[in-house]
Amino acid sequence: MTRQIVISTGLKSVGYDAVAHVLEVELQSGPISRYFDVPPSVYEALMAAPSKTRYFDDNVRGKYEHREIG
Repeated sequence: MTRQIVISTGLKSVGYDAVAHVLEVELQSGPISRYFDVPPSVYEALMAAPSKTRYFDDNVRGKYEHREIG
């Protein structure tokens, strides 16, 4: 999955597979995680959010099954 570099204090890059509904997030601190069954609207809102870290913390982290991949 291709990730885009984002300007954020907590996130380094974000990618999304619209067919599988998988969100991939690389944190500034290093780990990369995949979040499953994430609706496209959540990805779109994350990318549009003025604070991507805050949006991620409030709307993704702890809300979707995830697996650390690196």
